[in-house]
Amino acid sequence: MAKNLNQYGSDQNLMGGYQGQQQPDYYGQGPPPPGYPPQNSYQPHGGYAPQQPYPQGPPQPQYQPNPYAAPSQTPYAYNPNQQQYSNYPPPQQGPPPPQDSGEKFKPTSAYKDVWATLLFLATLAAFGVCAAVGLSHLKLNGNTNGNNGNNGTNNPNNTISLTPKDTGGILAAIVGSGAVLTVLYFMAMQKFAGALIKISMVFNVVILVALAVYYFSAGILSAAIIWLLMAALSAYFFWSWRSRIPLAKIILETVTTVTTQFPGTLVAGFIGLVLVTAFNALWVATFAGMMQFFNDKNPPSNALRYVAIVFLLFALYYVTQVISNTVHVTVSGLFATYYFMGQPGGPRGKVTVPVSNPTAASAKRAVTTSFGSICFGSLIIAILQTIRALLRIAADQNAQDGNAIAALCAACAACCIGIIESLIEYFNKWAFVQVAVYGKDYIRAAKDTWMLCKQRGVDAIINDQLIGSVLGLGGTLIALICGFIAYLYVRFSDIPDNSLHYGVFVSLAVVIGASEFFVMSNVIDSGNVTTFVCLAEDPAALQRTKPELYESIRQAYPQVQFGAHV
Repeated sequence: MAKNLNQYGSDQNLMGGYQGQQQPDYYGQGPPPPGYPPQNSYQPHGGYAPQQPYPQGPPQPQYQPNPYAAPSQTPYAYNPNQQQYSNYPPPQQGPPPPQDSGEKFKPTSAYKDVWATLLFLATLAAFGVCAAVGLSHLKLNGNTNGNNGNNGTNNPNNTISLTPKDTGGILAAIVGSGAVLTVLYFMAMQKFAGALIKISMVFNVVILVALAVYYFSAGILSAAIIWLLMAALSAYFFWSWRSRIPLAKIILETVTTVTTQFPGTLVAGFIGLVLVTAFNALWVATFAGMMQFFNDKNPPSNALRYVAIVFLLFALYYVTQVISNTVHVTVSGLFATYYFMGQPGGPRGKVTVPVSNPTAASAKRAVTTSFGSICFGSLIIAILQTIRALLRIAADQNAQDGNAIAALCAACAACCIGIIESLIEYFNKWAFVQVAVYGKDYIRAAKDTWMLCKQRGVDAIINDQLIGSVLGLGGTLIALICGFIAYLYVRFSDIPDNSLHYGVFVSLAVVIGASEFFVMSNVIDSGNVTTFVCLAEDPAALQRTKPELYESIRQAYPQVQFGAHV
């Protein structure tokens, strides 16, 4: 954790103290154990330990020096004079070491990055003004002449005419099938995690080869070669990463088990999906109304129109990013609570935590003390997304005007911005775990995440890709099956059998099925990232609280016993 354990001797606190590795943010309040420093020193939000101490477990194996490290390196939390871990790390002796630039966490205000919170609230207020103006000027073009735009004749192939019974029936079939399929796939990930990882990797290769064959048959040789190369790379990665599958299997099984025990994580994901969907609908109506407002102005103000377009694009990306990242931080906080504080031996084999509703507690932190950090990280992505959208608009406009060089330059710039945006968005996913676990401000979280990436970045990416392939396979299958179910419903029900009904309801089913799976997959992804970060930074905590799980991970991933020196 960005510290040198040899600097102050080997007998150091395993879970924090003055050495800089702070106590996790989710720890409860209460008096610290004897020998710990005062409760107002070097802690994120108060409290040094869980509300109940860890029980004394069986003797734990002694750490061995890191065979991959230089001879002068001290393995994470390694004390050659200490045979076992006790209930708590030994108390700090003597005065604390001096504060320096390597110190991990310094006492600051409980609320982090307040300026970013104020900026987000100002953005919401400005968007509210735009929504009020836009909705008041929104004009929906309706046909009141009793025809359907076909010279007074009705064409049943171009209209949707359903009874309430048919509408409710097909919506129930789509939503119900999507929910059932998502649950079944979730259960399959619990029971057959390893097999699904292998199947999903093979599935990716098969799909890429099929695309290459299609383009070969269509005579588009360049596209066929590109897809064939991608298939070869995917096959190579699958073969090279096969030794990492056991770790991904254990993490996926653990994450699905935790999600089953704490379904509040899925509720948080569903609330986030509803909020994003509702805001997108409001944004579309606001944008249309604002454009009509400017069209009605006499004389029209093009400069003001462009300013409104830029702001509305920025508001769209900023608000949706904040909602999504708030859900991510909420779920990450729950998984960190399980990792550090969960004790096995509960009823029906469940893990117990000394918090009555850990998901709600994590959500409270996400929308209060950590909300500024969420807004800060989301702001960076929103700015990049806005710039990329404007470049795309410029490219299209120049292409319509016949300025090929300007259109090409704008398209290339948009592509470069898109690559940077994807990298930062992926990085943010890991940085927000630091925010959720330790309550750090965004800059500190980003710095610590970068150090973690330098230590375990390759392992993190491989693990993320293996589990991501399983989620991608599930989303694709469920979306396609829901579409097929909608097709069958239209085919064998009283709904008129025409191409319009097929197209509308199959497309709607695909979107609904993918959205339902999206809620679950986001929760699994957040749990996967959080678990890996906690493992990389503090494997001793898992060894102390859940030794059997730690041992199975150590056998699949021996590097875990040498925690990342971040």
